[in-house]
Amino acid sequence: MNSDKKILICDKIEPEGVDLLKESGFTILENPTITSEELLEVISEVHVIVVRSRTKITESVINSGKILELICRPGTGIDNIDSSTAEKNNIPVFTSVEASTNAVAELTISLAVSLARSIPLADRSLKDNQWIKNSILGSELRGKTFGIIGLGRIGRRTGILASALEMKVIGFEKQIVDKDYLSKYNVTQVELNELLSKSDFISLHLPATPETIHMIGKEQFELMKNTSFLINTARGQLIVESDLFDALSNNKIAGAALDVFETEPPTNTDLIKLKNLIATPHIGAQIIEAQKEASIVIAQKIINFYLENKTTE
Repeated sequence: MNSDKKILICDKIEPEGVDLLKESGFTILENPTITSEELLEVISEVHVIVVRSRTKITESVINSGKILELICRPGTGIDNIDSSTAEKNNIPVFTSVEASTNAVAELTISLAVSLARSIPLADRSLKDNQWIKNSILGSELRGKTFGIIGLGRIGRRTGILASALEMKVIGFEKQIVDKDYLSKYNVTQVELNELLSKSDFISLHLPATPETIHMIGKEQFELMKNTSFLINTARGQLIVESDLFDALSNNKIAGAALDVFETEPPTNTDLIKLKNLIATPHIGAQIIEAQKEASIVIAQKIINFYLENKTTE
């Protein structure tokens, strides 16, 4: 019986998913402000734990979960979850990456437009009673080369949107990418260095792993056009921020837009204050539709896990 299963929701999620779990008979414990100490005290009593990025699921938390059967993250990244320990304990980790795919892709394209047209600068100047129309000369996205590093769900969706804007889309992905997708949206799969040297816009769409952390640094900036723009809506750890600061300060690239940072909230204020950097506070999935969908997707995966024994997403 589902009523025997206790689900601890540690961070705020939209009520649609919570209601779905309650209707399915689960016992729900909600504590959106739970501390790490409090979590260690109660983890032994729950079968499922649901967290956002705030709550850290460490090795000690997992090992203390004597009846823990499932870890859920409404969202994409699992940097805050010790997934290797979860795997050792045969505890699946579910996410709702599909819920935010379009939201993050749309933000990526929005940032590309903002960079190309200097929209933040135009807004700030007018609010400062400055009419600098003749000082702002942007460029069209149409015809430009849009390079996507990581052709997963979000990367592919971003490619579709960029293709719709009549951009030339190229992508780097170590895995084999569906040929139908590549041909339908005129996406060309290339090696990383070729993408870096040819792209007018470079967009990152990879998780933070030992292989990808700091993959964009001084060497990579040297390969980029000095007219190119870098966009990161994936994970802040992908970029060496000190090298990005150097590249922007010395006009090695034209500009960058970051929705994610190595440390959040970011502590590198010198980087954020650069005029050729657009910074947003990790809002990729912060839209009404994505938040509701994330809660529903996670709830349904929990239900399927118990009713249909679906141990994989």
